[in-house]
Amino acid sequence: MKRQFVVVGLGRLGLSMVATLDSLGHDVLAIDSREDVIQDLADDLPNVHLVAADATDEGAMRGLDVESFDAAAVLIGENHVEAGILATATLKELGVPKIVARATGRVHARVLERVGADRVIQPEREIGEQLARIMASPALLDYVDLGEDEALIEAEVPKEWVNRSLSELALSRKAGLTIVALKPKDGAGSLPHGDTVLREGDVIVVGGRKKDLDSSELVQPEG
Repeated sequence: MKRQFVVVGLGRLGLSMVATLDSLGHDVLAIDSREDVIQDLADDLPNVHLVAADATDEGAMRGLDVESFDAAAVLIGENHVEAGILATATLKELGVPKIVARATGRVHARVLERVGADRVIQPEREIGEQLARIMASPALLDYVDLGEDEALIEAEVPKEWVNRSLSELALSRKAGLTIVALKPKDGAGSLPHGDTVLREGDVIVVGGRKKDLDSSELVQPEG
């Protein structure tokens, strides 16, 4: 379904988001205070409505009809913390139903939440945590932070789980983990069930609380 999104701040993160939303066929209003940035992007993003405007200016945002959009992302750079906070508050005041905002630290994140951000992201910290986990465990293939205290990880089946069924492992009860997908070493992916037996070389996608995932055989290195 085609939807409408506002993206404020056209740095690397903002541009990546705009390009992706555009490629998915959605309507995108991309806003940046720098006129030269808007002009430079015009040829590269012909389907995106690019506007040079101050997102902290309620009148300017009202003129762009932002309240009619489905959601907004405020991705103003780390050198403009106050502008990001004010833009988030402005969009919330105008009635944008969902706002994702970028924070540079915990205090900044708390302020963004208080002024109306529905979700706060800290890309640098999140990517750092993800890479650290992948580096620390040879079996870990991918790590997806779901926000709050939840995450998904993709990993090879640890040796402690090989040749055991999911009902035997009882991961949900014993470890607070749920295997949501399985890709056998020589086969197509599937949704596992209780009598599914895990084999060496299988790849699984597991969800749960971060602390439960971090303490499991999936993340902890052998030995």
